[in-house]
Amino acid sequence: MKVILNTGTSVIQAFYEKKGSTLKDEYRQAAAVAFMDINDMKKLSLNPRDKIKIKSDWGEVVVFVDKSHDAPHEGMIFLPKGPWANIVISPETYCCNVPTYKGVTAEISKTDEDVLLVSELMNKVYGKYNLKAEQLSDRPVYKKMGE
Repeated sequence: MKVILNTGTSVIQAFYEKKGSTLKDEYRQAAAVAFMDINDMKKLSLNPRDKIKIKSDWGEVVVFVDKSHDAPHEGMIFLPKGPWANIVISPETYCCNVPTYKGVTAEISKTDEDVLLVSELMNKVYGKYNLKAEQLSDRPVYKKMGE
């Protein structure tokens, strides 16, 4: 299904960012979620928390899906700004140092692929972090001095 992808900050996503848990599953559950019009979800036989693959001219990423609380807006999805959105948005800044976060054309499809944690996503897309050693999501967010 062809859609227009819009991104922005969600309140729950911002909460987990401020909490410092961006490497944990709770952040993935809040930020790796595409919000769709319920009618579009029905067209793809999607239920809340199913997974979709979003493909654009710049990449592809797997995220959870949930019904939008701002519907109706058939043909559009909302994805919180962050690591998952950055894979599929245009890096073009048009001289203003801000990528194109709105109006990105994309194609979505239902999938059984996993929604990756931030560390796994960064490893897959950019080759960052040695995941064979220790999962970054298992590390404590803050350490006291002397630990």
